[in-house]
Amino acid sequence: MKNFLLPLNIILALAVAVLFYLHFNKKSATVDTRTDKGTTDSAAMQRELKIAYVDLDSIQENYNYYKEKMDEFERKKESADRDLNNAFQKIENERIAFVQKGNAITQVEAENFQREYTRKMQNLENQKKTLENNIQSEGVKTMEELKKKINEFLTEYNKEKGYSYIFSYSSTINILFYKDTALNITSEVVSGLNDAYNKTKVKK
Repeated sequence: MKNFLLPLNIILALAVAVLFYLHFNKKSATVDTRTDKGTTDSAAMQRELKIAYVDLDSIQENYNYYKEKMDEFERKKESADRDLNNAFQKIENERIAFVQKGNAITQVEAENFQREYTRKMQNLENQKKTLENNIQSEGVKTMEELKKKINEFLTEYNKEKGYSYIFSYSSTINILFYKDTALNITSEVVSGLNDAYNKTKVKK
C-alpha cells in the first residue's frame, strides 16, 4: 500500500501545520486583547521561542495504529487481487475451451460467445473499479482518523511542553533545510500515540 504513504505524509504535515497555526493564532488574539486594556505582559512577549519537530517516517514505522491499518489494507488488496485473478482465469478458461472446438463452432455460436465474453469482462472491470474505490474510500477515512488522533494528542502534549512551533519532517516531504536532532520529539509523540491507542484497544 505504498501509494497511501505519500497522501498520509501530506495530511500529517498539513494536520500539524493547521493545528498549530490555529492554536497559536488564538493565543496571539488573547495577547492583543490584553494590550488594548493596557496590561501588556512583557514577560510573555519576551519568552523563549521553543521549536520542535516530528519525523513522520518514524510515525509510519512505529505508530501501531498506522501499521495495523496498513497491514489491513494490504490484506484487503491481496484478497481483492486473488478474487479478480480467479474470476479472470475462469473467463479465460471458458474462452480457451470454446476456441478448442475449432470448426465445430457455428457463426451464431461464435457471435453469442463473443457477446457473453465481452459482457463478463466488462462486469469484471466494473467489479475491479468498485473494489478499488472501496479501498480508496477506506484509506481516506483512515487518514482522517489518523489526523484526528495526532491533532488531539499534540493539543494535550503541548499544554505541558509549551512549544511555539512543531514542524513535520519526512524523507518525501522535507520542509526543513536543517534540523537539530536535539529538537526531535518524535519518540515522545510515538510513545504517547501508542499509549493512547493501546488504551482504546483494551476498552474494545
